[in-house]
Amino acid sequence: MDSDPDNITLLPPYHRLLGPVTQAKIVRLALVYLALLAFGSALLFLSHQHNLQIFGLGMLLPGGGFLAHADAGTPGGIAHFAAALGALGLFGLSIVIWFATGNILAPPLVWLGTALWAASMRHGAMHSSAIKIVYGTLSLALLTTAVAMLAWFVLARRQRQRDNAYLAGQTDRLDGIFTATAAPPGDQPEMSLADLQRLRFALDRALQPIEQFNGFEKLDQFQTAATRYQLNFLAYGVALTQARFLPACAGYMHAAQIALLDKQVQHPVWKYWWLENLWGNLRWNPDPLARENIMYTGFVALQMALFQASTGRSDFAEAGRFTLVHPSGKRYAHHTQSLLARLEHEYSVSAFYLIACEPNWVYPLCNTIGASAMRAFDAQYQDSKWAGHADAFRHHLEAEFLDGFGRYVPCRSARTGLALPAIGGAMPLAMPCFFLNALAPDLARRQWLLLRRQLFDRQGRFRRRAFWPIDTGNYGFSRASAYAATALAAAELGDTEVYAACMQALEEECPSVLKGGVIHRHHASVWAHGVEIMARAGVRDGFRTVIIAPPAVRGPRLADLKYPDILVASAHADESSLRAVLYAGLKDGVHAVGLAGLQPHRSYQVCGAMLPTLKADAEGTARLDVVLAERSTLHIQLLQ
Repeated sequence: MDSDPDNITLLPPYHRLLGPVTQAKIVRLALVYLALLAFGSALLFLSHQHNLQIFGLGMLLPGGGFLAHADAGTPGGIAHFAAALGALGLFGLSIVIWFATGNILAPPLVWLGTALWAASMRHGAMHSSAIKIVYGTLSLALLTTAVAMLAWFVLARRQRQRDNAYLAGQTDRLDGIFTATAAPPGDQPEMSLADLQRLRFALDRALQPIEQFNGFEKLDQFQTAATRYQLNFLAYGVALTQARFLPACAGYMHAAQIALLDKQVQHPVWKYWWLENLWGNLRWNPDPLARENIMYTGFVALQMALFQASTGRSDFAEAGRFTLVHPSGKRYAHHTQSLLARLEHEYSVSAFYLIACEPNWVYPLCNTIGASAMRAFDAQYQDSKWAGHADAFRHHLEAEFLDGFGRYVPCRSARTGLALPAIGGAMPLAMPCFFLNALAPDLARRQWLLLRRQLFDRQGRFRRRAFWPIDTGNYGFSRASAYAATALAAAELGDTEVYAACMQALEEECPSVLKGGVIHRHHASVWAHGVEIMARAGVRDGFRTVIIAPPAVRGPRLADLKYPDILVASAHADESSLRAVLYAGLKDGVHAVGLAGLQPHRSYQVCGAMLPTLKADAEGTARLDVVLAERSTLHIQLLQ
């Protein structure tokens, strides 16, 4: 069920440290460790072989086996201390690798490997102090963890009460925070020339040959710099621009969205999955749509949903239209409905309800993207698939992924229940608000109000330090992605103050550069550019409207336009007329424009072209020549 966007929903009472599913997972993890502790202790105290005793010591603690011969009085003993610290550091690195790539085998293999390595050293009996050091370290770690959890619970419970008091006090201030108005019916907005030039950043990359990826960043395929995410967010930007400014422009706008989906099926984009699936799920299946993997299935599904909503086309609903071809010749045939079926199945079988992506890791943000796709298709197909999941999705999001301080955790391990702390500044707290507005607008508004406090100091000055100085899309030193993503959420929720502050900061720290008719920003990632295009297409509840009430695409439309010779800043139509604003992309002069969606054999009055009237052919198409010099308008009206 939908929720009232005008309400401020309070944070749920904080009566327990962990959600029920998370608690069960962590208890199971603790039992596994207790079994390991019992096994290691049995080897340590019951075995009479030195190497087995040392191996048992290594099973108690990563690197613990090296402490068997560690002391501070000899060079060899100091070296063993260093080896123990190095093994512990290597185990920490393996956890980072597990998070970054989904390689769940890395931590246990490092733990086991360092224990075997220590046991293979033939130094005789262990020092008598080794057992005390290891068990003392474990006891101290357990006590520290218990105290930290208790302190967290007490502080978080107090903060939860303060946060709810703050939220309750914002009721009378909402009109002064969310000042933007939604687009009125019949609105025909127009892009500025500068925004057209920014859009070209996405169009140039989309409209190159399908197998080429010139202009994309190629850093890694496992984390946020992956090519698939660049394709996703460039496509979202083009689609939202189409829906708001260019619903009556087919031509290169439709071609760009189709191309960005077709690029997703290129093997270099999805070949990462065979390795992630192998070392994360212990399965040999390179198809990234076969199970879980919300970051491919859900993100691509939203691409398809926004394509259909903004164009009125359903190309990818055709069976096999989204087919992935492995170099071995194996074909994995998919289409819109198969992606939806996969999402629906995975939501139903996941213990957390939310779906994992990199094997084992569940990201709330990414699940709001997949859920937005499901809700969009419900609206487009007049279905109720998402309606059957909405309440459970919301319940688990609140119960399992909201930390004690009212923030959604970045991700949680589906197998262990462990979660990463909320790091990354404003952006990871802002982005969910954008997608949540289409699913649960009251939650989106609540999370935004909690975040907004961090963006201004007591004097009301914008705090740029609240934004991480690392670009999510290329790991470079830039706040471009953080500013753009927060501006995106601000635009959707109608917070004009934050939107303006983010855009000003973005321009000052990463200035626009115009080159060859295209605006880009130095050091900003492709992902950041895509998010900025989305933000500039934003209007209050704009994404929500596209998702739950997609605009009707009907009447005359621009269909055959040579890109980048002709750039369209606005194109809106009804059943009998078309209004468009055009610019010459390369040079002024006469340009041919193809039209479609006309009423067959009917005549139209034309204003802004070289002929005063035109007549549609039997297919409802026509061509005309227009003279473009700076901003030019074209108006076509059916003659009665």
